[in-house]
Formats: sequence, structure tokens, C-alpha cells
Amino acid sequence: MSAGRFFSPRERTALYLAADGRCTRCGVDLEPGWHADHIDPHVAGGPTDVINGQALCPTCNLKKGGTVSGLRTWQRKAIEDFYASNKPDFLVTATPGAGKTWFALSLARRLVNEGTVRRLVVVVPTDALRQQWADEAGAFSLNLMPVASPDDYDKAGYDGCVVTYAQVMKGVGGDLLRRSTRVPTLAILDEIHHAGDNRSWGDGLRYAVDQAVYRLALTGTPWRRDNDSPIPFVTYDTYGKVVVDHSYEYGAAVADGVCRRIEFHAYDGEAKWIDCGVVSSAELGEDLSDDAIAAVLETVYHPEKAWMPGLLAKANDALADVREEIPDAAGLVVAERQWHAIEYAKILERVTGQAPTVVISDDPESKGAIDRFRKSGERWLVAVRMVSEGVDIPRLAVGVYASKTRTPLFFRQVVGRFVRTRPNEEFNARLFIPAVPALMDHAREIEQELRHQLEVEEARERSERPLGGADGQGQFDFREPLSATDATFDRAILAGEETSSDDYATAQAKCRELGIPAQYALNLLPLLHGGGQPPAAAPVVDVEAPRHRREKLLRQNVEALARKVAFRTGVPPKQVNYDLRKAGFPARGKASIEDLEKMEERLGLWLGGL
Repeated sequence: MSAGRFFSPRERTALYLAADGRCTRCGVDLEPGWHADHIDPHVAGGPTDVINGQALCPTCNLKKGGTVSGLRTWQRKAIEDFYASNKPDFLVTATPGAGKTWFALSLARRLVNEGTVRRLVVVVPTDALRQQWADEAGAFSLNLMPVASPDDYDKAGYDGCVVTYAQVMKGVGGDLLRRSTRVPTLAILDEIHHAGDNRSWGDGLRYAVDQAVYRLALTGTPWRRDNDSPIPFVTYDTYGKVVVDHSYEYGAAVADGVCRRIEFHAYDGEAKWIDCGVVSSAELGEDLSDDAIAAVLETVYHPEKAWMPGLLAKANDALADVREEIPDAAGLVVAERQWHAIEYAKILERVTGQAPTVVISDDPESKGAIDRFRKSGERWLVAVRMVSEGVDIPRLAVGVYASKTRTPLFFRQVVGRFVRTRPNEEFNARLFIPAVPALMDHAREIEQELRHQLEVEEARERSERPLGGADGQGQFDFREPLSATDATFDRAILAGEETSSDDYATAQAKCRELGIPAQYALNLLPLLHGGGQPPAAAPVVDVEAPRHRREKLLRQNVEALARKVAFRTGVPPKQVNYDLRKAGFPARGKASIEDLEKMEERLGLWLGGL
């Protein structure tokens, strides 16, 4: 029996064999990514024991999760808080990937079952989310219509509709949505901060859903009051910060195994530009005015200067490291402008030999391109204002932040693209950022949440700068970028600890010496700083490291070697596993550290003989 919430490899093997390789519920053949499920949910006290386990396909497990008893702990607590609040407006902030949609639909199902509401309307920021919410609702036996025409707002045979904020503000959309709430209705307002994009959006939303019995507002990041565009159905404290009724942030989500950890790799560099005939220069890490920061970023982001091509090459190297273990891992570049995105894609194509997918907000085909990329094995996606929120691509592992927007809200939305997890995958995502003080501050804040489990001091909250304000994104009619140096690694941030370029290089060298994938360099640093050095012949970390951590690294290394052997010999990975068994090795789930070391040695010999 495992002590944690996840079944061990041995237990997963037992569940798979007990189910004869088929889903226990629907009988379909189990494919990679199948779910080892608790019959009595772990959050409800069910033990992580094969007696309480079953093998399910993802579809059946998601349907099972549609009941409140199958929810995560934070989702159950949020539902309890909703009922305890006894008020019509309730705001939940939860980190991207934590399951806001699942929580909201579970609550909706419960309210419908109780007869408290008879209708459900969902307002979302994008067309992609409109379809996604309608699809997810089906797992809860809630039929929602994604609105495409006036008839869809109140269509017979449906429990409600999903509409975008833009549709509510367009033509008679607000009137039709308001009319649909004539029966007891729950209104779910996803990413409600979009209602503050301008005053008319907030006013229009208030008119459209103010008759709803309940209004459940969702967001990924708290924000501050914008006096010009107030957001309806929320309250603010005396410092202008939005008051949240239930919060589940990044730190808690990583600790619970709900979200993936992320490393922030900051790169410095010097830029030179000419503005109205005056030549200026500065480094990214300097304490500069907003206008100077904008000028530096405008210069280093220029695709023909040295900084950006160098950073893209480094990011692609990082992606190659991850793809050694996760063959379909992908990267995302968040670009500032459309022509930047097009030129970045050309650079990546020269580096990789494969043309990236480019998506821009003005292209009506972008949604389809994102869907195709999500399901493909392509390496890179380059986007402008298309994937900041609501886009679920769990295979994203490496990112490049090439936007001039420096607000915490947008930065966290981008970070949210890399924290979503998939079964049986454990690695740190990496986000490459310019070493601009504001972005470094945001990275530190996110990591402090992880390190301190959301224990944010009240005094720091009071002194926190308000969102918005000048972001230096004006048009540079008289400014011409002259040159930018190559991107130079400045520091990395993980779990609240900053790592210098020298320390990081040392850790990477140690990884190469021990045969550990380079992507684990930051994980290795604490052990190196502890003073002990791993034995030269060992493929894992310092002997003082816990056994289970050393075993985990070994398993990952054996898996990577097995995939290399399979790729080079042109056989399925399962054939390599079969050959290992024929050679006398135990099943990997039952292998000891000693067995794994011998398996690694044998795989190395096989690989060397190819």
C-alpha cells in the first residue's frame, strides 16, 4: 500500500493485469495514459491500495469524477464555502490547471439536482472556451449549447448555454441572455476579469445576468480595482484588491500534485537603440524607467538582432532535453507582434528543420491550428494573444516569454500554460524570460507561493503595486533598434531559490558526468550544495539523497534509454521491455535500485552496439 495519493508502478502494474489490459468500466483496451483510480476517492479517505484501485480509461475516470465525492480536496472545500457564504455572488480564484471548470460544473450539477436552479449560463472570454465548457458539461449530464446564433440562447432540450463576453456585448446578445434567466439560473462567469476590459463590458454583463439566482465568478489571478472599468458582482478591500471567497493558488496545487513545477530561466543582454536621433544603450537587468524598459525589450525582441535568435536556440536545446523522455513535449513562444511571430517561426524552422505552428488573433484559422497542435507531436507553437488563458495543451514543457506586457495577471496567465500535468509524467517545465526586474519579481512571487504554501504576509499585500498602469507598449514611430548582444544566462528560479549561471553550469556538468538528463540540473543543485558528491560511477544523486528519489531518477533514466533503443532499432518500446525480461530482468515496476542499475548498464551496451 502506498502512503501518498498516487499508486506506485508496481501497484499500477497489478491493476492493469487484474483488468486484463481493459477499462474496468467500459471494456476498451487501455492505452498509454490510462488512469489508476481510487474506487473510494482518496480525498474522501479512500486508501491508495490495490484493494481500493481500478484501471480506467481517461473518459470513464473523468465521468466518475463528475460526482462531488470524486473531487479534489480544494474543490470540495470550495463547494462547502459556497453553501456557507449564503450569498448570490461568489468568487473563486484557482491557478490554471487546478480544475476550475470541473469544480464549477460539479456545483452546477448539485444545484440542479437540488432544484435550486433550473438553468445554467456560462460566459467565457474566447470561442475556444465556449466549445470546451460545452464539452466538459456533458460529463455531468448537463447539456449546454455553445451560442452561434440567436436561437441558441434558450434552445429547447438544453440545460443552458455558453456565450462569450463579446457576444453578450454585441447586438441583442445581452437581451437574449437576460431573457434566458427568467427561470432560476446559475451564471458562471469564467475569467471574470475580462469584464473589466472596458466599462461597457462590465455594464453589459451586469444587465445580462443580474437576475440570476447565483453568480459564480472564476479567475486565475486576483486583480486590483480599475476605476475606469469596474467589474460587476465582485467586492474590493480598502486597498483596491479584489476580495476572494475561495482561493487555490499555484503553491498549494504543486504541493498537492495537481500542477507541474516550473523553472524560470532569466537571460540578460545589452541593447542599443536610436530615438529621435539620440543613441541610447542599457542592459535588461538594470533599474530603468518604463520607457527605457520598453525600448530595451523592443530591441532584444527584434528577430534580426542577436539576442532573440540565441534565446530561441537555447530554448530549443532545453526542449530537446525534455523530448528525450517525453517524445511529444512541446514549446511555446509568446510573441509581442504578428511580424515577430512570423520571423521567430522562421528562426525555429532553421534550427529544428520543422516549421512551427503560428497562431495570431486576427487569423480565423487559429483555433483549428491550436487544436491540431494539441493533438500532434510538433515541437513549437508561436502565438500572439492566443494562448494566454483557457487553452489546454498539457504537453507544453518549454516556453519563451517575448512579450512586453509586464503585469502580474498576464505573466501568470502565460505561466499557466505550462503547469498542466499528464499521468505518469514528472518533470519541471521551463520558462525563458528576459531578466527585467518586474518579470523577475513576478517569478519570485510565484515561487514564494510554492515555497511558503500561500502564506503571503498582509503587509506585503498592502504594499504591492496595483496592476495596470504604464507598460511601455506604445508605438515606436521614432525609435529604431540598433543592436542587441547575445542572450546570456543570468539566473534560474525554482522553489524560491535563485541559481547563478556558474552554479547552473556546474550542475549541468554533473548531470552529464552521471548520465542524468540535463533537465534535472536544478533538482541536483541542493544536493551539490550540501557538500557531498555523488560517486562517479553512480547514475543517480548523492548517496545521502532519499532512496526513493534515487530510484525515481534511475527509473526515468532506464525509461529514456529504453526509448532510445526502441527508436534506433525501429521496434515498439514494449518490445525492448520484453527483451529485458527475456534477459532475466524483473518487471520494471518490481525492480530494485540494484536491478535498475544493471538494466541501465545492459541498455547502454545495447545502445552502444547499434
